Amino acid sequence: MELQNNVINAENLNENNTLSVVQDKLKPGDTMILDVGYNYFHQADKLYEMLVNEGYYVRKTFVNGRNQLLVAQKDEKHQMY
Repeated sequence: MELQNNVINAENLNENNTLSVVQDKLKPGDTMILDVGYNYFHQADKLYEMLVNEGYYVRKTFVNGRNQLLVAQKDEKHQMY
């Protein structure tokens, strides 16, 4: 899966695949955008809860009719506002 401008199309990923992609691609201090799409099966909510429980900062956004999750690592030096 290619990371372009820190945006990943997460429409076709299940929860386990999404977690492994985030763990592999997200570096400390970076923010990743998971583009979930139209959220037909509430996958944005499931991914949000899973990533928060794994210790990531996560924000839900809605851009151009698509659901997106902003994801960053929690640590002492970097914070998402």
